[in-house]
Amino acid sequence: VVAAILKGGLRIMPHSGGRVGKGIYFASENSKSAGYVRTAKNTGIMFLAEVALGKEHTITRDDWSLTSPPSGCNCIVARGHTEPEPTKDTAIKIEGRKVVVPQGKPIKQDAYASSSFTQSEYLVYKESQARLRYALKLRM
Repeated sequence: VVAAILKGGLRIMPHSGGRVGKGIYFASENSKSAGYVRTAKNTGIMFLAEVALGKEHTITRDDWSLTSPPSGCNCIVARGHTEPEPTKDTAIKIEGRKVVVPQGKPIKQDAYASSSFTQSEYLVYKESQARLRYALKLRM
């Protein structure tokens, strides 16, 4: 899988889909993403991506049928019970654009306490909205 991602980038596959439909899934908490890392000899690869979210549409319940955000929106954010502490976010410039990188420890999001999602998930439905920036080798 890693070789295919490195060769062709992140793709929306015909058989793909999940709790928020058929798109490319991202997380602001690395512990969420780590759950999808396959390991060999206690080593795994995780990607750090730049994602153009644009205008967000928030949901708090699973919707397996989604194939795009609603009109006027560019992504879906499935808000979870926790998010990284926003005051710890770091803004960096990549190719002249400001990119926000979450850095804080997860904190409770009282506004989303009744969400069906434990951790937030960010979905884009166009492959052009995601760009791989780094491949991280993890000892797990």
